[in-house]
Amino acid sequence: MKHIGIVANLNKPEAVEQTQRIARLLARQGAKIYYEKDLARVLGRPDSFEVGAPPSALKALIVLGGDGTLIRTFRCLRERNLPLLGINLGGLGFLTELTLEDAPGALKQLLEGALITEQRATLDCCLRRRGKVLGSYTALNDVVIGKGGLARVIHLEMFLDGQYLSGYIADGLILATPTGSTAYSLSAQGPIVSPETAAILITPICPHTLTNRPLIVSDSRRAAVRLLKGPADTTLTVDGQVGVPLVVGDEMEVRKGAKSLVLLSPPQSSYFHILRSKLHWGGRSHYPRKISWRA
Repeated sequence: MKHIGIVANLNKPEAVEQTQRIARLLARQGAKIYYEKDLARVLGRPDSFEVGAPPSALKALIVLGGDGTLIRTFRCLRERNLPLLGINLGGLGFLTELTLEDAPGALKQLLEGALITEQRATLDCCLRRRGKVLGSYTALNDVVIGKGGLARVIHLEMFLDGQYLSGYIADGLILATPTGSTAYSLSAQGPIVSPETAAILITPICPHTLTNRPLIVSDSRRAAVRLLKGPADTTLTVDGQVGVPLVVGDEMEVRKGAKSLVLLSPPQSSYFHILRSKLHWGGRSHYPRKISWRA
């Protein structure tokens, strides 16, 4: 018997109904279902679990919601890195790529062991103040140094592997994973990077100097950023979910994360299909859907 956990964003009006639908589909195929504790309370189910301490029998987690729900679930999985299958109840959904219409087929493939497992890289960020570690964080999408509503720029300097790279006078700076290239970095005119690429993206937000362009470096690099000047509301934000106020002199060291996301997707899925469908690329095209290369 397959043991599957379900996590849902209860702020979505359809979350409870869709959870019940998915649970029925899984149960008919012989699965044992566990529910995240808040979801279990709403459903009146006794078989609940804490996301931070999932039962050892669980083989995977189904996440109903948007990308934020999936990232939050991943953040809570500390010691055990369960595979996650995202079903979209939100907007774009680059990580929660499955639609509700796709779900029945994908759930069948999940129980048959036919889904593809994909590793998504993270970033580890260490914040230091006056030489002391203030906090350590893991980002799936991005680490952002930004500000609030004041129309004042931030002065930063960046180092790669201890060598000076550049100064930035900007609204902020984004350090992103390839997965995060379709998040805030994309809005700041950063490039889209295929998720299997071993890279860190460095994207300035509205730089005062137009020659400060987005940069892609190897994820074997160690990036360090120092805050030289900024308004009182300058903040370090991790995945848009964790915020830490910064003061002048704070230093952030960012490198490839020790942990990676294990993402499940159907074998017929493609990252580039997701880009086309979510970003509405191309429109009608007269090009063939597949190309056969011949010598």
